[in-house]
Amino acid sequence: MPTRPSLRLSVTILLTVLAGIFAALAGILGNLAVSTIPPVITPYLRFAWPALGVVVVLGIGVSVWQVRREALASSPSLPVRQKGAMPSPTPLPTPPQNPSSDYHTCVLSYATEDQTFAEKLHADLQSRNISCWFAPHDLKMGDKLRAQIYEAIQKNDKLLLILSEHAVKSDWVEREVELAFERERLPPQMLVLFPIRLDDTVMQTQTAWASDIHRMRFIGDFRQFQDEMAYQRALQRLLRDLHR
Repeated sequence: MPTRPSLRLSVTILLTVLAGIFAALAGILGNLAVSTIPPVITPYLRFAWPALGVVVVLGIGVSVWQVRREALASSPSLPVRQKGAMPSPTPLPTPPQNPSSDYHTCVLSYATEDQTFAEKLHADLQSRNISCWFAPHDLKMGDKLRAQIYEAIQKNDKLLLILSEHAVKSDWVEREVELAFERERLPPQMLVLFPIRLDDTVMQTQTAWASDIHRMRFIGDFRQFQDEMAYQRALQRLLRDLHR
């Protein structure tokens, strides 16, 4: 589709052609009319036709000049580089907040009474580039606790279960373990539950779900977590097992 300056130029050319035709016709008619005009007016008419032609030519010239000026004004111009100015550096891409890891992602499941240990373990996992969902850090104000925790269990690879005297009595922990077992029964049937223990309760309890874990799963031993050297040994074993 032609631009506005091109359209105006086309109209100007058309008007030029029409003006030429009308001027020729006017000249013919003028010559015919001279015989009927009084002799006193005839000398003035001889100057009228050239004057009319000059006016038409000037009008066309002004129109062409205006069209060219608008065409130059509408054309994109290159940015003016200031003398001595350095080109702006290309911004570097922002590194991802959670770079890829060689470890499985996990969710921490624990009783409220064991939160101090859970916070320490979470910090150590995060420092090793392991994505670990932890309710106090990942929940937003107003979130529905149970719904968000269940969603996290569905999205992450492992449920890292912290077993203790308090966890065995927790209905919330029991439900989270049930969800992990449900995921394990679905394709591709991968192991989801990763249990560790802080005491011997799970080895002695009669609680059905905890007793099942004792009978069917190897449980990581963090019973001496208050001893830093023993804790680090247990942590290294956990890291080895979380590696993909």
